Amino acid sequence: MTLAGTRADLTTSLVDWDDADATRLRADQVAELAERYGADDVGSVMTAEGVVAMLLVRDGGEPVACGALRDVSATQGPGTVEIKRLYVVPARRGRGLSRLVMAELEARAHALGYGRLILETGVMQPEAIGLYLALGYDPIEAYGEYKDEPSSRCFGKALVPDDGGAETDVPRDEPSPRSPARLRPEVTLRFVDWDDADAVALRVAMYERTNARLYPSLREAVERRGGFAADDAAQGEGALTTVLAEIDGVPVGCATLRAAREGYPEGSGELKKVFVDESARGAGVARTMLQAVEDAARAHRLRQVVLMTGYRQPEAIRLYVSSGYRPILPLTPRDRINPHGLWFAKHLG
Repeated sequence: MTLAGTRADLTTSLVDWDDADATRLRADQVAELAERYGADDVGSVMTAEGVVAMLLVRDGGEPVACGALRDVSATQGPGTVEIKRLYVVPARRGRGLSRLVMAELEARAHALGYGRLILETGVMQPEAIGLYLALGYDPIEAYGEYKDEPSSRCFGKALVPDDGGAETDVPRDEPSPRSPARLRPEVTLRFVDWDDADAVALRVAMYERTNARLYPSLREAVERRGGFAADDAAQGEGALTTVLAEIDGVPVGCATLRAAREGYPEGSGELKKVFVDESARGAGVARTMLQAVEDAARAHRLRQVVLMTGYRQPEAIRLYVSSGYRPILPLTPRDRINPHGLWFAKHLG
């Protein structure tokens, strides 16, 4: 198999766990992660127990990438296998080798009869998060040793798609087969102040129906800060503009562009409080508001828009990724990392 920027004799092979080249690459990965997360990085110690495949990629005989599969059916459900030790040597990154390893591991998992893949990465590896999202992995609850680690983010993917899907309260912008785009209602926009009554009402609905429901600890934090009104006022500090979306004169969505806070990249604005009422989801409201916020950011001479969303909102994450937002490092101090958050940014052309 040949990839852009690599030599024609790129090969993949299954090797023993204690293969010398595989062992060296895994050690290099552990050392790199220790630099990002500290010497006590969770999951840094791993043995051959449960490993059902160790994949090694060589280019002209030189080991350049690796990855492994570990059976976790006993703890994570029948037919579940975990992807471990995905690593590409620094000099070969950006050439598609991670995708190659993932494709080979998925094919091997399927051949071994597994139906579900899971994996763990961390917020200090936005490039890995971007890869997994691009390959169709959805965020899942932290599992095993990662449950109480604020910087861990876990993902999962079914090898054989199921017949349904869980309902969710997050924005959904793709038209259903019964609601083609040509039948979408007209969405109109108004630019209002943060404390506009309709915008406040929509943010209350967002808090009660989505945020506090999906993240119970958030309600406790809001109460400690004096309740919703006090927290909402603080969230609105620095708001540059709020977009209100309406259908037939009824407010159905809101989104805000806020000035960058301390520690944010120069020339950036923050997307906050994107919400679409359940009655209007699938009508293109969220995408329409995103475009309006990005246009407003350009009008303010901003070069990028950043945002944080929660990992329990996969449809919102898909919306942002499909709109050109890419994972970035957290914009908050390491000791204040939101245990549920994923950060994204979009550069404005």
